[in-house]
Amino acid sequence: MSASNAGIKRNRLAAGVKASRPDIRLDPTTYEAFREAALASGNLSFSLYLERLADELRKQNGSLPIFTIDTSSTEVASTAAA
Repeated sequence: MSASNAGIKRNRLAAGVKASRPDIRLDPTTYEAFREAALASGNLSFSLYLERLADELRKQNGSLPIFTIDTSSTEVASTAAA
C-alpha cells in the first residue's frame, strides 16, 4: 500500500491552465543539474521548475533567449537523426 498524500501541498499550474507533455530528451548530466536545482528551489516538480525558470528569463530579458545554430558544431541540431 502506498503512502497517503493527504495534506501535502502540491506545486501545480494555475487553475484552468492545460499542461502539454512534450517529449524532452536531455543529457543525464543536464537532467541531474535541473533536478537538483528544482529540489533546492523548494522541492518543485521538474516541469514547474522549468516554468519558473522561463518566467524568470522573461522578466530579466523580456523574452526567452533565442539560440542560433552553429553549423561548425558536432552537436545534433535536430532529433530527426537521433
